[in-house]
Amino acid sequence: MIGDTVVDLPPIIDPPPPIPRGVTHWHGDATGSWWAIVPGRAGPRLVEAASRDALAVTVDWHLRTAAL
Repeated sequence: MIGDTVVDLPPIIDPPPPIPRGVTHWHGDATGSWWAIVPGRAGPRLVEAASRDALAVTVDWHLRTAAL
């Protein structure tokens, strides 16, 4: 799928939206990355981000895309 990588996301300018309840997310001690399991039309998706704020934006983007 094209257009859903961290590089494709705009820079974070405003405070990120909260990660919704029910979306499992965590910080990986071994990877140093933030992770979440996001529901989608094709099933759950594992997403990764460099920071908690970036993860919140990424989760929000995936949820909005799945709603289209």
